Amino acid sequence: MARIAIVDDSKDQRETYKKLLTLFLKSKNSQLEVIDIFPFKYFDQYYSWIIKEEIAVLIFDEKLYNDSTEGIEPVDYNGSYLVEKIRERFKDIPIFTLTNFPNDEELQKNFHQFEYILSKGDFTDKHVDIILRACQRYLAENQKELSSFDDLTKKIALGKAEEGDVEKLKALQMKLQIPVGVDLKDRENWLKNYEDQIAFLEQIKINLESKFRNDELEAYS
Repeated sequence: MARIAIVDDSKDQRETYKKLLTLFLKSKNSQLEVIDIFPFKYFDQYYSWIIKEEIAVLIFDEKLYNDSTEGIEPVDYNGSYLVEKIRERFKDIPIFTLTNFPNDEELQKNFHQFEYILSKGDFTDKHVDIILRACQRYLAENQKELSSFDDLTKKIALGKAEEGDVEKLKALQMKLQIPVGVDLKDRENWLKNYEDQIAFLEQIKINLESKFRNDELEAYS
């Protein structure tokens, strides 16, 4: 299931806006789930988490470095820097900031990295519509690209690739964050094993037919 994730160092703020956003989504008959987390210490943790949790929209607080939680120290970065790190891996995922400081100078400098800067003091169902549209667009585009990826891997593994197909496949693997070569290698191995089995069975068939013919000749001789 696709999810919207709120990243905020304040537990109270995370839970409050998670509940509010969930209510707005239910009123719009959306099946999207909302989850919330305390900021990760390391950026690499976000990359695997986004894939594992099927995150389709990210919502960051700007001041991520104020609070600690359950013995975990505050992080040393803000939302404006986090968005840059996420964009290194996920170019098109919708990212919003929900903050009490929408006019923060550093945040405004990175405005182009976000879909929208949302104010915690003025968060309404109209803003939820913006989030939903961004999510639907992202999911539709991802589905289209996953379909293209599957078609290309089949063509290449079957030896039917056209000029430029390998380059297209590599580009999709990078964009979709699929490890390069893994899917294609697995498919090629499967096809090789399948073809080996077919060849083996075909040889058995030939041998049996030959034996039957020899037996018939001996019977009539």
